Amino acid sequence: MRRLWTVVLLVLLACGLCGDAATAGPPARRDTPAGAAVEALTGGGRFVVPADFEAVMGYWPVRSGSTWASPRGACSAPTGATRYDFSRACRAHDLGYDLLRYAARVGLPLGPWARAAIDAAFGRALVTRCASLGGAVGCGSVAAVYHGAVVANSWRQDWRDPRPEPALRWVLIAVGLTVAPVVVNVVIALVQRVGSGKSGRKGFS
Repeated sequence: MRRLWTVVLLVLLACGLCGDAATAGPPARRDTPAGAAVEALTGGGRFVVPADFEAVMGYWPVRSGSTWASPRGACSAPTGATRYDFSRACRAHDLGYDLLRYAARVGLPLGPWARAAIDAAFGRALVTRCASLGGAVGCGSVAAVYHGAVVANSWRQDWRDPRPEPALRWVLIAVGLTVAPVVVNVVIALVQRVGSGKSGRKGFS
């Protein structure tokens, strides 16, 4: 039941994010400083910041636990890092997207593979965070919504480097990210309450 509701919410959210995706993206590039950095950030290899990254992007990445992150990154959803504290995963994801922007600005865009790898790493980081909380109630479902939102948005942007968008689309994204986790938590609570009620009735039969 929990997974069913999560899938339904993700489909609705994805529909709200749908826009004018391009039909073709830039060719894949891995043999560049940015490409190597993305592969290391998402695959656990030795991370080397491109030499001119700070000059182009205005900051230098920092260590965040076992990974690297943007020092000014954050969970951009209205619900923020949530009570499960997804902040570390969000900051690493922001760094990944800034690597995409950096690559585009220096004239060597990475292509769809890089954004897909960054989003996948974000999903794994959320799962790891939930596991570290001992399977906290609702964490997995909220993580699925957050991951689903970024994947849907990447698909809508044809997996290119992230770009500024019209305010209306951001409003739709904000509403979706605000409502979806709340609804998921409410559904989980209702399902658990119904399950507890059934168990109680069996005990009296």
